[in-house]
Amino acid sequence: MLVPLYGFLEGDTLGLVVLVHDDDRVHAIAEQLQLAACVRVAPRTHAQVYFRGQRLDPELTVSEAGLAPLDRIDVVPEEKG
Repeated sequence: MLVPLYGFLEGDTLGLVVLVHDDDRVHAIAEQLQLAACVRVAPRTHAQVYFRGQRLDPELTVSEAGLAPLDRIDVVPEEKG
């Protein structure tokens, strides 16, 4: 099932609606949102997805993470050294 999410990428000036499948992994949400915003913000290799202020495990599926249609997620790129 497709799940529309409001996505906000740190450093971007716009929020975006991303369509993900309920069996997609959380890390795929970060990749998809960064790809959608790449004209304004350069994609980064490592990014974390936050929902209601909590970092989501990147290996959870959308449904396992409890994400529902039109929930807000925040994607925060992180530096790896």
